[in-house]
Amino acid sequence: MLFTVGVTTLSAQEIKPRIAGLESNKEYMSLLGRDKRLQERADSLSAQIRSLREKFVEESDNRKGFSTDILRLEGEVFSLQGERGRLAQRINYIEQEWLIVNMNNRPAVVPSQPDEAPVVVPNNARKYADLTRNAHFSTLLSPADYATLRRSQRYESVAVQLLKAFEEGHVRLVALRREYEAVDNEGGADSLMSIFLNRQSECNEIVDSLASTWSYVFDNKTYMYDLLFDKEGRHDMLQRAEGNIFKMRQNIERERGAYLSDVLVNYVFQKRCVVDYEVDVATMLGLQVAVDSLARVRKSLDTLRYDYAPIEIKRRYFLNYVPLEFSTKYIYTSKNPMPECEVYENGEMYRIKLGEFAERQPLSKFRGLEPVAYLRSEDGGWIYYAGGYPTVEALERHLVTVKRLGFRSADVAAWIDGTYAGSRDEISVLKSKSYTIEITGVDALPESVRRVIAQMSEGHELSRVGTDTYLVTGFRSREAAELVVRGIESADSSLKVGITEAQ
Repeated sequence: MLFTVGVTTLSAQEIKPRIAGLESNKEYMSLLGRDKRLQERADSLSAQIRSLREKFVEESDNRKGFSTDILRLEGEVFSLQGERGRLAQRINYIEQEWLIVNMNNRPAVVPSQPDEAPVVVPNNARKYADLTRNAHFSTLLSPADYATLRRSQRYESVAVQLLKAFEEGHVRLVALRREYEAVDNEGGADSLMSIFLNRQSECNEIVDSLASTWSYVFDNKTYMYDLLFDKEGRHDMLQRAEGNIFKMRQNIERERGAYLSDVLVNYVFQKRCVVDYEVDVATMLGLQVAVDSLARVRKSLDTLRYDYAPIEIKRRYFLNYVPLEFSTKYIYTSKNPMPECEVYENGEMYRIKLGEFAERQPLSKFRGLEPVAYLRSEDGGWIYYAGGYPTVEALERHLVTVKRLGFRSADVAAWIDGTYAGSRDEISVLKSKSYTIEITGVDALPESVRRVIAQMSEGHELSRVGTDTYLVTGFRSREAAELVVRGIESADSSLKVGITEAQ
């Protein structure tokens, strides 16, 4: 089988499964190939976007056209990301089911319904370290309950595999953040940001799988063990179990919201609680081999981590801030012409606006000032700017000097996320504007949409208002908000999404 990617082809041998042993699964390999093609397409579009952004800066006459093309291509990228998210869900499901079937390198039957699982009655004389394999359960529980308990035991191994995958993904995210913080160019930073967001999404998917897998284990095991205690008339064990559950909930509540994932917090404390349950069950049934095995397991749980700090990277824009310098020399000449002013799409850039003129000014007028650049106004005029600063306060002293040199009408100008303000008053108005995305008519926000918002709305707050409305606040330009809206709609076209402006 061949998978086409642009002008190249990938053979099935070049598509590597994430889990060894799934090479023969045709659906799985096809999904991986599809995902690879989508990634290649997204990378190609990202390269086109970077090229258009460079042209946006260099060719001022066609900025509107470049802006339209950039927005269109970014919309395609977000649509591809949504499709990759849906593929990832199916890929993860296949991998999870494979792990369940093959966790002990032996065939096993895993039906769609737990109560249909075949029950293999264990040897009554043998004592197993695996508590649930002992014969007591096949006599104390119904065949359906015993099948559910055995399946829960198999899912425990899946949870361990998922936790290991998360830990490996976390290490990769830390390394990517370190690389991103060290890179010294915008192209490299954009590429690393894209990789980071994809890896972050993969970790989120692993955590989601861990949540559903472990929920099945915890709910069913605690129910079955409570049932056993009740059948055996061990109300002391039931009270002890209730006390352990209460302590577990206290511990979880204490740590809730403090670390990267509440799912990991739940898993660690609930796993300890389940093992405590199992030690009591094994003790009650006189299964010393299982008691000894569980004691070792309980000790190993002390090394399980849940205290992972959130891993985020703040987008870098690589704005070239160059404070104004003064001298007596002629900086700009016919051999060293004055450049066109560079305009940035993101971040804040403040410059000293020297003045706006109907005609091009002689270079001698700007003697001793560096850097100076120009832009053409819509009516054909010439606007000259000096320096580049991160804040208004940073240029105040130089503005005073510029006025003393004869530019009496000099003022502050700014570009904030690509929007221009040509005076202090305009800057105040621009910075006071705020745009909010409003998502209405939905009780629970789909996870795919939450991920889009997290990836595209760094620094913006997602909140819930009432029972069916979500807000994403803090956008400083309508264009930035519209870009996120397109991403949300590509993830879930059924949602009602709008933008409101506040001043």
